[in-house]
Amino acid sequence: MNVESWITVEETPALAAEAMAVIDARLARLTDAERGAFWASIRKAYNTPYNDPEKPAQPKPVEPAPGTIPSAVEIRLPAIDPSIDLPAAALASATLAAEMRAA
Repeated sequence: MNVESWITVEETPALAAEAMAVIDARLARLTDAERGAFWASIRKAYNTPYNDPEKPAQPKPVEPAPGTIPSAVEIRLPAIDPSIDLPAAALASATLAAEMRAA
């Protein structure tokens, strides 16, 4: 949804500075630390352009040490007795699960 505004992009910084000055005048009763906390909360709440969020550092992928190759995992399935009327996948799965529990 497009938002129409009577404020142009060029006017924004000047209007923002003027608005902050008016608000600061009303906050004159607060200490400097309280005013700083007020503006920090406003910037955090509205995430305005003058408070661009810091982007989190991207994790770097872990690379194997030079000269090493990750070892492959080999899974050996037992021979299936054709006289049993069960799907082969179920038999292999049951055998593999038993071996994993035993390990």
